[in-house]
Amino acid sequence: MAVDGKFAVAVIGGGAAGMAASAVAAEYPRRIVDGDGEDGGEGILCLERNDAPGRKLLATGNGRCNLTNAACSESKELLLFFRKIGVLTRLEEGGRFYPYSGQATAVRNSLYVEMKRRGVDLRCNSPVKSVRREERYFEIETEGGEIFRAIALVLATGGKAGPQYGSFGDGYAFARSFGHSVVSPLPALVRMVCEEGQRHRLRALKGVRVKCEAALWIGVSAVGRASGELQFTEDGLSGICIFDLSRYMRMKGSQVCRVELDFAPETEERMLINLLSDNRAASLSGVVPDKIAALIDSETKGNPRAAARMLKHMEFPVAGTKGWKDAQVTSGGVPLSEVNTGTMESKLIRGLFFAGEILDYDGACGGFNLNWAFATGLKAGRSALGSAANA
Repeated sequence: MAVDGKFAVAVIGGGAAGMAASAVAAEYPRRIVDGDGEDGGEGILCLERNDAPGRKLLATGNGRCNLTNAACSESKELLLFFRKIGVLTRLEEGGRFYPYSGQATAVRNSLYVEMKRRGVDLRCNSPVKSVRREERYFEIETEGGEIFRAIALVLATGGKAGPQYGSFGDGYAFARSFGHSVVSPLPALVRMVCEEGQRHRLRALKGVRVKCEAALWIGVSAVGRASGELQFTEDGLSGICIFDLSRYMRMKGSQVCRVELDFAPETEERMLINLLSDNRAASLSGVVPDKIAALIDSETKGNPRAAARMLKHMEFPVAGTKGWKDAQVTSGGVPLSEVNTGTMESKLIRGLFFAGEILDYDGACGGFNLNWAFATGLKAGRSALGSAANA
């Protein structure tokens, strides 16, 4: 079978993790010679199914690209890396770092330019059909019939979130073919859908935004709490605090699930009772937006104690979440227990590396997921080149 190219490292996936892995692996170009003196190839190959790399990256942070968070242990290294390739950043509320321009294109374009400057062989419109281990090599076949060989392989294919950006979860089959297991993928950082019986309440509140504390209850246990802005939709709940709680929906199974909202987390319930006893209608509107106040007043029929209780514990039974098109990230993937997280190398197959969303990791909103993609991409790229050189 004719081989269309031999490389030291092949990266499958040209998203955030794949671009970072490709760029850093190409930082020290070298020709690799295998143990029998045969030419093992040189340079770095990056195969991307879309017509351009970084499509999903352009949509992150509402097009602003929240690339890391000050709370991440790798944030300083990432900020230095991006500064070296021309991305100046600014720190905003919550430890979030954005490109100074406020445009995700600055991050994508800088990574792209760096890949090309370092000689990465980027091939777009090249979805991969299969990967296999052939003696010292990984052999990669594209759907277009091209065959490539590489001494080290990085799987940075992403998860299933955002199929409109080319994320279909095809990397899971590749991982399984090498003996890896895959934790069932589920949508995360996504809107929640409430039960049908809540639709009349949601129609009354549709479009309302409010800051609150939200708790997710599964069965008799509160599995997570988050604070921030919440938005009511026609069929459920949205907003950053809901996105963060959606990561725990994996635990739902067949159990009853509900979201409990506290609109006055800094105020004790007894103080609210006293406030509402003096002037119920005016006081309700002083705590929550008018539409929420009207709903509470209607459901509690003017009872100050019941209204205060509802301000602290408004409940919405939850049926599930929206699907992959609405999800920002994937919960599930290749278990971290099967990967050396110091190098991102597989514990099962020498020379096989993982980076980004294909792995079973999902972080909160605020730059944690892009930090994961970039940090694991840099680790995998460096380690893959070292592995190829020492093969």
